[in-house]
Amino acid sequence: MLYLCKNLVRVLLCFFTVQLSFSQLSGTGELTAAQLDKQDTIPIAKVPDAPIPTKNELASSIRRGVDFLLKNQNKDGSWGDHTLTKGLNVLCPYPEGPRSFRLASTGLCIIGLLNCPYSDEPAVQQALDRAVLYMEKTLPLLKRGDTQTVLSVWGHVYGLEALSMYAEKLPKDSEKYNALKKLSQSQMRALEQLADVQGGWGYYTFEVFTQRPIGMPTSFLTSTVLVAFKDAERAFGLKPNEKVLLRGLKSLKGQRTPAGNYVYSQPHVQVPGRLINRHTGSLARSPAGDLALIQYRPDWISVSQMEGALERLWSRAGWLLLAVKKPIPHESFAQNSGYFFYYGYYYAARCLRYMPKERLVRHASHLAEDILPMQEKDGSWWDYPLYNYHKFYGTGYALYSLSMVWNSLYAH
Repeated sequence: MLYLCKNLVRVLLCFFTVQLSFSQLSGTGELTAAQLDKQDTIPIAKVPDAPIPTKNELASSIRRGVDFLLKNQNKDGSWGDHTLTKGLNVLCPYPEGPRSFRLASTGLCIIGLLNCPYSDEPAVQQALDRAVLYMEKTLPLLKRGDTQTVLSVWGHVYGLEALSMYAEKLPKDSEKYNALKKLSQSQMRALEQLADVQGGWGYYTFEVFTQRPIGMPTSFLTSTVLVAFKDAERAFGLKPNEKVLLRGLKSLKGQRTPAGNYVYSQPHVQVPGRLINRHTGSLARSPAGDLALIQYRPDWISVSQMEGALERLWSRAGWLLLAVKKPIPHESFAQNSGYFFYYGYYYAARCLRYMPKERLVRHASHLAEDILPMQEKDGSWWDYPLYNYHKFYGTGYALYSLSMVWNSLYAH
């Protein structure tokens, strides 16, 4: 009840916004003072600091999430399957739709396990090795496969991200590292081929079918791909095609409003006033978009603006919470969908490393306050009923998020 009351207050803050300016950030050595001072046009009220989670509380929650994944890994090393169907399902045509979702879910489980405090345990290492072997066997088989969807982007992008993180812990002269580098390069090429002609990436092409997608590049999938490209660059030294990268960055920048929101997709640039494009509808997209832009073009966005997106998330998370587990996409307030929830917190967790040290505890504690109560009795996290993938992608996202909280508060 207390948790619901807190989130009700967050929703009400949307209507009673107090105009508070963000405090000035000290220099980081990477950005100029002008870039650090850059602000969005609509400052918001900040909620008070959240209680700092205890070390035992965090460790216990992460442990339960890890145990859930270890217990429910498929024999082939993957996580999730295309069961638990219902009367209402998202468009996911066989066979590439299910393959894309399973690869994406498996990639996120790898990411969650790889970054958690228990990653060195033999059982966790064994599960990771099996999962990576599944990725090596299955990613090369993934194709677009349908005229209306480009769901394979999800499989390629989280496969690339998982392989990059896994490879960072391998000796660079090892056979495994070089094999993963070759596979990752092929995933980057596949993503380049699936880029929309307008720039950026989407997963539906309802209007027309062409070899290269034309239709609806979304801000969030574009952000996802750009972040994964940067992960591959750090792990392997790989870089995407410069023209594809530049078009993606320009598309993403064009979908960011002066208020700090990211509209849902390229067509929504024409209707920025729609509910889904306002602050309350953009909460889950803004951390990912800001992270993608700042890694490539820090002259386009400031740390202060990135921190503003996190403050909006902490103060208005109730809008996302209201959508959790609702079965119809965009049926909730501000057109939020349940599957926005853990996506948004995953990228918020990835933004923590940019936060000023004097406010890192604040941001990490707010993230934990929102994620910890959402854990299920079986140790999983999930936000939207998606065949039998939801508990696995949700747990992967949440494990990573809480592990970044752990690193921020207790790893030193």
